[in-house]
Amino acid sequence: MNQTLTLNPVTEILGSIRESLYNGEIRLSRGEDADWHVESAFVKMRLFLEAAGLLENLKTFQRLEATARKSFGANEWAEEIGESYLVWGSKLRQYLQGVEIMLAEPQGQRITKDVIQILRATQYSITDLSCFAHPPRNEREVHMRIEAVLRCVFPDLIHKPRVTKQIKNFEPDTGIPSIRTLIEYKFIANRGDEKRIAGEVLADSRGYVSKDWDQFVYAIYETKRIRPENHWVQLLRASNVGDNTNAVVISGEEPRHAGRGSRSKGPRKLNE
Repeated sequence: MNQTLTLNPVTEILGSIRESLYNGEIRLSRGEDADWHVESAFVKMRLFLEAAGLLENLKTFQRLEATARKSFGANEWAEEIGESYLVWGSKLRQYLQGVEIMLAEPQGQRITKDVIQILRATQYSITDLSCFAHPPRNEREVHMRIEAVLRCVFPDLIHKPRVTKQIKNFEPDTGIPSIRTLIEYKFIANRGDEKRIAGEVLADSRGYVSKDWDQFVYAIYETKRIRPENHWVQLLRASNVGDNTNAVVISGEEPRHAGRGSRSKGPRKLNE
């Protein structure tokens, strides 16, 4: 009996390929073997092209994959950033971008998703006590540790980029010109910091418009679990901040699980 093959949404498939590449880059940043993740990304792309019936693209990709398999693990050293990077992961990302353009995936949505995925993944690297004597203790340490990871993925990263339009008390921490994205880091050590940080976030995001930067992301680091990520996103949307501005929460503490018989009082609002 003939069966019709049903593909997952294209954005989901391509997102899975990007995730494999980013996982490989994060492992490389820790000095670990990244080959499995890169090979996985190649396999996913090949199977996608075949299942989607993009046969000419598949032939081109198979030649790329055949060459790549001869030298997986041959990472190169980037002198300008002082770190190694995944050679074939980088080449596959270029091919992936071409496929995305051909299939007309919305670029803004893709960029935001990519950056947020990477920022979430940095949680383990920046709090790793085998690499650092202690978890981040202030905003500057969060900034420097996350940038070290981001440079593995975005070699064009700019530390403290200049912005054409100045805003009171606003100086972006990280700029990535290739994806026209600014990142600002916030550090929360106790619940009393929430209102102040919320005020800063809204003041910055409401006033900033630039011809050079399209996306804006707040990376909010908590020393302990204080405020869920979706509450920050809801705050932005409720305050009429556009979809090009997003927030991601990185916590230095594992989530606590309520014991049997415990009762949750539920989340508090940011303006309480």
